[in-house]
Amino acid sequence: MRIRCPRCHMNYRIPRGFLSQREKSSFQCEKCGEQIQLDIAAGKDSVPGPHASSCKRPEPQTRIPPKSSPDSAKVEALKSRIRMSLMGFIPPVAHVIMRAHAVMADPRAGIRDLAQVIETDPGITARALKVANSAYYGLSGKVTSITHASVLLGNRVLGEIISMAGIRGFLGEKLSGYGLDSEILWRHSLAVAIGSRLLAEKRCPEMAGDAFVTGLIHDAGMIMLDSHIYEKKDAFDEIMSAGPHSLLEGEKELLGIDHAVVGAEMFREWGLPLALVKPVQNHHFPLSSGGDLGYIVHMADILARKGGYGTGVDDTLYPMSSSAVEFMGYEDDELTTVEAEICEAVDKM
Repeated sequence: MRIRCPRCHMNYRIPRGFLSQREKSSFQCEKCGEQIQLDIAAGKDSVPGPHASSCKRPEPQTRIPPKSSPDSAKVEALKSRIRMSLMGFIPPVAHVIMRAHAVMADPRAGIRDLAQVIETDPGITARALKVANSAYYGLSGKVTSITHASVLLGNRVLGEIISMAGIRGFLGEKLSGYGLDSEILWRHSLAVAIGSRLLAEKRCPEMAGDAFVTGLIHDAGMIMLDSHIYEKKDAFDEIMSAGPHSLLEGEKELLGIDHAVVGAEMFREWGLPLALVKPVQNHHFPLSSGGDLGYIVHMADILARKGGYGTGVDDTLYPMSSSAVEFMGYEDDELTTVEAEICEAVDKM
């Protein structure tokens, strides 16, 4: 079903699964904040104008329009610099994640297939064994090899462990531009990965593996943007201190581009499946992701922040999308339970 915002005329294609929840629903326009009322009984594939929507005054927005937009030529130049830096930038972690994802998606894959993905990398192997022996899996001191881990835990769980071990060093760096200490982005990413899997298991279990990996890498674009922000650190700090700005807003105001878009560009360059790339690009605006995975990662991101596993500087400035809540069909008490499960899992991990 196609919907047009009566205020700013932005078009949306609403997923069929979202419409099946109830006859009447609503969502907030991601561009102008207008609350759009949907009357499913009015017909399919319609583009209602003001006469077909009951419009409310927009709710208070956390997104504050920038005082001035970056020069378009400078934005394009920055995008070109980032694209050039991405060309050929495929760290070992990318190969590990792609191969592990391919094995997990192959029903014919055996125990040895996944173990062979990382056995030639001693660093990743050591980190994977450390995770496998963590309190979370209840196997402390019992896992002696990757093959042993696959026997005890199964290919899907081992695939998650390999993904965590592979990307751990990449996401564990200090982000000087953002002013984030080392480990902060890693812990947030781990929390979102766990939350994404928990949400997927309740709504669409077949997507649990994809949800975990997408949650793990959803903010990796911050790694690529950090040096560009650091070049303009004083201006970035001024933007952030001028009012309630999220890091996403600060990026856009300073550079004209944000970490979600850069992350998607990076993963396309790495060759990750589009099914993972699109939710990364739209995890702050899940209605644009066009699928379950976008809603799942978005909700896990907000729940992780509420549970104390965010970046610490802007966690209260990201509202949970009402369309995601309605699409997923969760009640408040269920979300609170998932939040608690995320915190418990990260603590044990």
